[in-house]
Amino acid sequence: MLDSLQPGRVDPRRSSVGFDAPGVEVRLVHLHRQDRSILVTVGDSDATVATLGAREHFFGSADVEDDGRPWTAQVVDFVAEILRGEIEVETTYRGRAPLSVEHFSIDATGRRRSLGSTGFLTAARFFFWRSKRTETARASWL
Repeated sequence: MLDSLQPGRVDPRRSSVGFDAPGVEVRLVHLHRQDRSILVTVGDSDATVATLGAREHFFGSADVEDDGRPWTAQVVDFVAEILRGEIEVETTYRGRAPLSVEHFSIDATGRRRSLGSTGFLTAARFFFWRSKRTETARASWL
C-alpha cells in the first residue's frame, strides 16, 4: 500500500516499525507536523489505528467480514484513507480540555460518514460557564 501511494509527507527518520510478542507496531509521522502521526498496532486477531486523537478498532477472525474483505485488508485500507486525507477528526473542547472526539470518512463528493466517537470523563464536563468549541482536523501524507 505504501509503495502504491508513495506518501511524500512521511518523515522516514521519525517513522518506525517494531515487532514484539503481541504483534507489530507501525508509526508514520508527518514530515511537517510531527504532532500528526498514524499509529497502527496489529495483533493476531485485532488492530487499532490512531490518528489526530481518534482511534478505530478492528476485530477479526479467520472468517471474512460483512463487506467481503478480511479485517486485515480493512486495516490497510483505513490507513490508506488517512494517508490520502479522507479521514476527518472533530474534537470538542471546553476550555483546553477535550470532551469528545468523533471521526468521519469523507467520500469523493465531500459527504461525511461517521465512523465512531469517544467521550472523555473529565472535570471540564462540569465547567458549564466555559463555552464549548469544536476543532476539525484532516491531514494528507501524499
